[in-house]
Amino acid sequence: MAAATLGGACGSEPDAEPIPTTLPVLTTLHPPLTTTTMAPPLPEPRFYTVQENDTLGKIANQYGVSVQAIMEENGKVDTVILIGEQLVIPATVVGANSSQ
Repeated sequence: MAAATLGGACGSEPDAEPIPTTLPVLTTLHPPLTTTTMAPPLPEPRFYTVQENDTLGKIANQYGVSVQAIMEENGKVDTVILIGEQLVIPATVVGANSSQ
């Protein structure tokens, strides 16, 4: 009699999920391909040897940089330059405005 009771209980349970007949397919998500641009190489330092009658303003105009930029690059606190002095000319940035 107990078997009849259990049989009736199983009959009222919902139907079980069917067992899949195919294997799951594993997929790997790939990020979209993009192009990477590398930064341009840093320009080589430029040097200038001061000539007679040179001024920082003339040198700055010649290289398209500001007097202040030349002073900062060379650790100068004033605009005094000496004949034969070698100055490091800072790199210029394309599209940048230089002021004197």
